[in-house]
This record gives sequence, structure tokens and C-alpha cells, in this order.
Amino acid sequence: MTDDEKLKRIYQRIFTDAMVYGENYPMQMVASTYLAIAMRLYKTILSEEEYKEMLKAIMESAENVQPYKDTKKTLH
Repeated sequence: MTDDEKLKRIYQRIFTDAMVYGENYPMQMVASTYLAIAMRLYKTILSEEEYKEMLKAIMESAENVQPYKDTKKTLH
């Protein structure tokens, strides 16, 4: 399995888990929990400079992020 295939697989698995959590908890709570975990992991593996550069890249690309839209139900 290529790294790209691995990334797609783990993304889909974690995204599915997030949608399940969203059925039982407010979606903002789910998102903030995933974000907090991600930030902690990045702080663990990156140098201070790499961490700051990553945050900068996230802020610059945030405008291009599209919201998740499920036509079957409404997320709150």
C-alpha cells in the first residue's frame, strides 16, 4: 500500500468516526477535540520552528477549506 493510499484510508476512517461522534455530541465539540489532539501530536513531533511554519501554512490555506455537506441530514 502506498503512502497516498494509507493517508486516504486513515483519513476516511477518522472522518467516519468524527461523523459518528457528531451524532452524539455537538459537531463543534468533536472538531475542537480533534484539533486539540492534532496540535498536541504536532507539538510532540515537530521542532518549535517547524510547528510555527505549520501553523502559518494552515492559516494561509484555511480560506480554501470547503465545509462538509451531507444532503441527507443537517449538522449542528
